[in-house]
Amino acid sequence: MKLAFIHKAYGVFGGTERVLESLTRQLAERGHEIDVYAGWVDPRFGRSRFARFKKLWVVGPFPVLRSLALFLSSTLRVRRGRYDVVVHFGRTGPLDVYRCGGGCHRVWFELLLASAGGWFSRLWLRMSLQHRFVLWHERRALSSGGLIVAPSEQARRDLVAVYGEAAERVRVLPNGVDLNRFHPKLRTLFFEEQRQQLHILPEETLVVFVASDFWRKGLDRLLVAMEYVAQEVRDLRLLVVGEDRRRDSYDRMAESHGLRGKVGFAGEVDSPERIYAVADLLVLPTRYDPFANVTIEALACGLPVVTTRCNGAAEGLAEGDALALVDSTDSPEQLVAAMGRMLEGTSQARRREAARELAESLSEESAVDRWERLLARIEEG
Repeated sequence: MKLAFIHKAYGVFGGTERVLESLTRQLAERGHEIDVYAGWVDPRFGRSRFARFKKLWVVGPFPVLRSLALFLSSTLRVRRGRYDVVVHFGRTGPLDVYRCGGGCHRVWFELLLASAGGWFSRLWLRMSLQHRFVLWHERRALSSGGLIVAPSEQARRDLVAVYGEAAERVRVLPNGVDLNRFHPKLRTLFFEEQRQQLHILPEETLVVFVASDFWRKGLDRLLVAMEYVAQEVRDLRLLVVGEDRRRDSYDRMAESHGLRGKVGFAGEVDSPERIYAVADLLVLPTRYDPFANVTIEALACGLPVVTTRCNGAAEGLAEGDALALVDSTDSPEQLVAAMGRMLEGTSQARRREAARELAESLSEESAVDRWERLLARIEEG
């Protein structure tokens, strides 16, 4: 098949980008012809032979202008090509397939409104041109003749709840994980070296939080819980991986909860697998997440996970030794209890084995298989 994939950026720095890179690379290895349209391409892929990269025009001083430029640029450029199937990884379509990796924006927008601090904040959100554009695009995608791909049943349910019959064309294709890149053997290979680089002692218990939107992913919730867990677990440390423009406020929040010297901010990292390899627990108390890829990446590395029930990546995975699910609430009791249970030192080896077993049901290859079958059915009409 001759396939076109469209996204605002191409690389391996984020969850959606890693899914797109894996899918296009493996489809090319299976003999398909791949064109990638993107506003920005990681220079490491610019000369790759598995796909042709075509530049999209993404400029503008404001997010809504950049989003609109991306939408118009992709619409005009892709029309000039002849493809069996066009797949939009984001708000650039739809034409044939629209993958709504971020889930239902209407649900997320309503959550933002409910969490706003006052009438002015709610008014500001309602007037936001960027949110208006995203909501317009979502309605347009659901009302078009294209197929919608969601990464989890949770995301599909949200779309159906908001858009009713218009969401009947939603198909669920869960993300997969590279079981070779993310592997328990990394703990043996990198534990001592990586802990030295992070200034974490071998005997310290390390909790990690990996995200780029700290509030949505629940870092504030985790900091509150850490205050209580630190009273029971000696030598407890938290490492925050990722960037957020409000990072300084979370640093101050950590101090206000008595966590001075116990919380570190690592920023963006190119190899998150090395972080998982030296950690004892991943905690992601997310408020809304159709599919947090870090969940299955951590499990694949043998790292136990605590997350909320609104994380679509945990659907279908059994709770137990390696996975604990809590309600999405700002009350810390459940989170504290789950973290304490997962950090019990007597069963860490068993937890690591169980984590790997859970991840093996979501391999990268099986995810590409599902995509290939779907694209073949669309081509056949």
